[in-house]
Amino acid sequence: MDMVDTCIHRVRYVARRQMHHLKLLTLVVFTAASLFCCQNFMQGVERDQEAKAAVMQEKEKSILAECELKRLRGELKTYVESAQCSNPVIIQAHQEAGDPAMNLVYLFTAYRLAIADRIDRGVLSQVEGNLMLSQLVSRINTERLQTDMAAAQQRSRPGVSYESLLQGLGVWQSSANQPAQNGTADSSRTAPPPGDNGQAQGSAVICYQIGPRIACQ
Repeated sequence: MDMVDTCIHRVRYVARRQMHHLKLLTLVVFTAASLFCCQNFMQGVERDQEAKAAVMQEKEKSILAECELKRLRGELKTYVESAQCSNPVIIQAHQEAGDPAMNLVYLFTAYRLAIADRIDRGVLSQVEGNLMLSQLVSRINTERLQTDMAAAQQRSRPGVSYESLLQGLGVWQSSANQPAQNGTADSSRTAPPPGDNGQAQGSAVICYQIGPRIACQ
């Protein structure tokens, strides 16, 4: 009888160990499957974001080339008209792509319009204007990169101030002291004669906020 009981206990012990191993195996398989599904989902999200970014960049290149060609053909008379032709499309492209930093897009397009106005008035040459614009774009891209790195590390970081982005390129001032109404650049000012000391002052860009948007002049 003792041998039978011992055998039964041993069978039950082996069965319990097998069930435990089976549960562990099931848990491992389930966890692996969950990680695989999560990884596939994240890869899908990344691919979707990359596809949207590619479409956005293509739209930007296309509209910039189209508006510049219109200016060269004489269909658009000024650099301001060229900027006004492409800026809305650039903004819309970023919105459709779900750009989380639309404030930087608004800053870029407003600053670009102000630079175009200075080129039209002869305050800046095209080379000088493009240099100022490229410097701002470089700073904006650096800010985007640092923000993305912080997000990847799952930590928050304070966004860079507009003053920092515009340092040496323009001035940010409170919306309570807007230099012009409706955010429009004052194109009525005449360009100073060559060598006039007022040229440096006329080239200074002042940016401020109007609601969610940004204006520069």
